[in-house]
Amino acid sequence: MTPPKGYFVLHPFAVPALPSGAYTLHAEHDLGDTTLTTAPLDSHIVVTAPRFTMPPDQILSTFPPANAEGGFRDRLPQIVLKRRTLPWDRSAPAPDDHTPPVPWLALVVIAEGEGSLSGEVPVAQCTTGGVVLDPPYDVPTSVYLEVPQTTVDGVFPTLDDLTVLSHVREVDLADTELAMGDDDGFLAVVLANRLPQPGVDADTKLIPRKYLACLINLEGQYDVLPKPLPEVDLVDHFDALAVVEDLRVDTSALVTNPDAFTMGAATFQVPKGIAAGGAGAARALDATAATGTGQPASAAAKSWAPSPRDIESVAVSAAPDEVGRLVRDQMSAGFRIPAAVLAVLRTYRFPVLAHWSFTVTTDGTFETYMRGLDVGLLGSVAASAAPAGPNALPAPPSSRPPAEFTETGHVGLPHQTRRGDHVRAWYRGPLVPSPTTREQRDGDGRLPFAHTSDQLRTTTPDGREDVSRAGGFEIGRLLALSQPSVVAAMARWRRDSFGAEAARRLAQQAASADMFANTLQTGQSHDLGRLLGRDLLLAAAANTDVVLAPNRPPTDPGRPLDLPGGDLGQVVADGLGFSIDQVRKLANNLGVAGALRQTAVPVSVQVPADPAAPELRAALDVAIDRLAADVLRSTPGPTPGLQPGLAAPGDGGDSGPDVLDELLREDR
Repeated sequence: MTPPKGYFVLHPFAVPALPSGAYTLHAEHDLGDTTLTTAPLDSHIVVTAPRFTMPPDQILSTFPPANAEGGFRDRLPQIVLKRRTLPWDRSAPAPDDHTPPVPWLALVVIAEGEGSLSGEVPVAQCTTGGVVLDPPYDVPTSVYLEVPQTTVDGVFPTLDDLTVLSHVREVDLADTELAMGDDDGFLAVVLANRLPQPGVDADTKLIPRKYLACLINLEGQYDVLPKPLPEVDLVDHFDALAVVEDLRVDTSALVTNPDAFTMGAATFQVPKGIAAGGAGAARALDATAATGTGQPASAAAKSWAPSPRDIESVAVSAAPDEVGRLVRDQMSAGFRIPAAVLAVLRTYRFPVLAHWSFTVTTDGTFETYMRGLDVGLLGSVAASAAPAGPNALPAPPSSRPPAEFTETGHVGLPHQTRRGDHVRAWYRGPLVPSPTTREQRDGDGRLPFAHTSDQLRTTTPDGREDVSRAGGFEIGRLLALSQPSVVAAMARWRRDSFGAEAARRLAQQAASADMFANTLQTGQSHDLGRLLGRDLLLAAAANTDVVLAPNRPPTDPGRPLDLPGGDLGQVVADGLGFSIDQVRKLANNLGVAGALRQTAVPVSVQVPADPAAPELRAALDVAIDRLAADVLRSTPGPTPGLQPGLAAPGDGGDSGPDVLDELLREDR
């Protein structure tokens, strides 16, 4: 039964029917007592699932939001995944149906100075030395989280904690707030075990503190997790500042004198309370850890950790195909300290499937803000203060215009229209001072749906526009498009469902068009594709200039030749350097080709004889004979005084005088 809207059902786990891995399917066929036999068949299949990198469409939401700032100290960070079985895809099956299996995923939250996040490296380098994960791998490269032993012992969950930090949430698909774009109503949720808290400066004042949330792979490293603590009496307070090793203390020594630090000669002052390992050691590290400049470690960290505004500027200015990588790189910039070099104890590496950063400030939570909300703006105006004494001057009038509001919670705000006009408009946020009438569902159980924000712009009786719902629509659309899973689902729908629907409607329009009506009624074509192709060809043939292209002649006339005047034969003879008169005399007996062959032309340079010259000259003679025969349009045959392959004019194969003969006749 689907849970009602506004509610959800929690399931402890969802084990897949076939966990990820390589399998062999063995098949045999029993034919009975006959003598026929068949060979068994072994088929190999691989069930794939994310292992080193989480696809963007599998992440539905994260809390706290990525790159957010606020008082997130009273709620555990979490990540919501689309695939319900994902945290248990690589887990061993449970002993029985009532014992939850141990997930292979964990969400860990570390503060600045407690670990480091690598860049893109081969997946074989993403695990601790000695830990090898068998293929197949979903990606060739990934990133890893490297933390020292103190961080693992201080903030990582235990093996027993993993079974309660992951669950399946069943929601109603009609509840868009809880479904978050899911397709079956079952979501996998992975929680962290740490409540992030703000930092403390040297004066014991609360300051903002940056955290990094990492969804890590625990395969082959369950034994590294901390052991459960012995049962103790509960206390009435919670100290979220765990005892860990702050690597920023060593960072200053490495930067100040890297040679001395590498040789083990660098010294720095250890704050009080750290050596004893008592509660509040992390607070002492963050507050009083001395750096090379004498500043607290938290102050030194601010110089190289990017702010949320810096990350937002990268998201706006980066190229679309690089914005994801650059934003993730900026969010992890404060966690790039060399943990393996600086850590005193052993370090461990865990593959990171997804990560994001957020900052915990000293601001109050949503509940504290709501309890201290002053709603005087909605119905009262503060009285002007009276003069302090009889001789005191009255306070100067305020330059701020008086607040404009209504009983319904609308406030008047300056508004610039799309035409560029500056007017006043009414706006109301989601919080109202009194109950309102909500839109009811129609007969089909659907609410009125708007396609654009302009459909929600209304005009009030005083002539102003009410842009409250239009603004809410636009904010919701931008929030939805900011989720990678929503964008991936829209792209998938456009590729699959939208294309199929467009083809179906095109077929309907084609079937109902007048140009196909007669053909379909007479049954001349039973294939819509053939019908469309034939009609398209007929339409193209009727108007080829528009559909195909204008016809062009096979050849262009080319540019006109600027020939000199006078006798053309004399011009050719002068250009080649022979006597035209001698050619004309010999042509009477030998023909034009024979006369040209018998006429000597001047040679400028004598080329030394080559052994292959006779063969080349013979091949050249044959080629010249063929060309001359083609020019004279005669059939090659033996003629006295000619080389084999030439025919004299007047021969049986001569089809008549050509252009050159006519030209010579005119010269006579």
